[in-house]
Amino acid sequence: MILSAIKLLLAACILAANVYYLLSIIAGYRFFSQSENEEEDGLEPATILIPLHGADFKAYDNYAELCRQNYPEYQIIFGVRDSTDSSIPIVHKLIEDFPNRDIALVVSDKVIGQNLKISNLQNMLALAKHERIVILDSDIRVSRDYLRQVLAPLSDKRVGLVTCLYRAREAPDFGAKLEAVGITGEFAAGVLMAWMLEGVKFALGSTMATTRARLEAIGGFSALADYLADDFMLGNLIDADGYEVRLSRHVVETAMPPVGLRGMVRHQMRWARSTRISRPAGYLGLILTHGTALALLNVGLTLASEFSLVLLAITVVLRMAMAWVIGVCWLNDRILRRLFWLVPVRDVLSFVIWCVSWAGNTVEWRGRVFEVKRDGKMLRV
Repeated sequence: MILSAIKLLLAACILAANVYYLLSIIAGYRFFSQSENEEEDGLEPATILIPLHGADFKAYDNYAELCRQNYPEYQIIFGVRDSTDSSIPIVHKLIEDFPNRDIALVVSDKVIGQNLKISNLQNMLALAKHERIVILDSDIRVSRDYLRQVLAPLSDKRVGLVTCLYRAREAPDFGAKLEAVGITGEFAAGVLMAWMLEGVKFALGSTMATTRARLEAIGGFSALADYLADDFMLGNLIDADGYEVRLSRHVVETAMPPVGLRGMVRHQMRWARSTRISRPAGYLGLILTHGTALALLNVGLTLASEFSLVLLAITVVLRMAMAWVIGVCWLNDRILRRLFWLVPVRDVLSFVIWCVSWAGNTVEWRGRVFEVKRDGKMLRV
């Protein structure tokens, strides 16, 4: 009796996952088919903030593209906490190679909370010259029209923040390949579904374009200083303040370093546990996105019954279609195109991480171990 109930529940979850895959494709179609009619309102000057912690993979190439923006006036501020940080020589070379570009480096170890990245941003903000602010992770590579694209929506007074989807530019080892496949083959679908169903109420670290006024209205960087998922909270607080978080159609890239399988799992576990602790109900609902793994479990549980095999085939086809349409066709992910066969492998690994993440409240981040509290704040162990 109990076994039959489990089989029935499992089949229902698999069918729900298939509905999710179809809805994700619809969400992607609606998002990428909308017209872009943003007007550039005089191209107001902007400040780019990039917090650094060690020399990133292909760091100089990433930063050089920021120096070649087709934008009339902007400032770039890099920030480090340690005067011996390995990224400092790269910034000095950048300043030397682009003497006409307004570039500054802030070295300060002042702390305003547990999240040292946010402390870094707070220290950098003192040198910002402009009202418009763009924050992006240090591993992001952009095109030359990037600033024009992400700042244009801010001309709409209803928009408080602009954020971007992203894809991997390079994936040097197997761990990086698995993570790259998950970015556009798995993660992007969830973002698009959120956009379609309730609007974007969060931000992605790949791009967070806002204004000083919007930032100050939510309490500044101090309001984010103890949160692990600081990018999520920035968008969430701006949305709660009554402004729209706009998902741009502009797609940026991340230059992924060799991370190894262990490093990739550690990174995914950090994200999973922080999400589960902060939003347990929503995280539980993610079970309905793991169709591939659930269908495989169903095959084993039913001893490869004909129905379970048919359900597995349908699930895999819909899952792969979602990844191909969103990741390859719309997000133009060349890595996913080349490594498309890894999607089911990534699906099984994601499900294992989802299961394991329910145990424990600690995460490892930048060589430190933190306990994540129920409100999403973290405390160093």
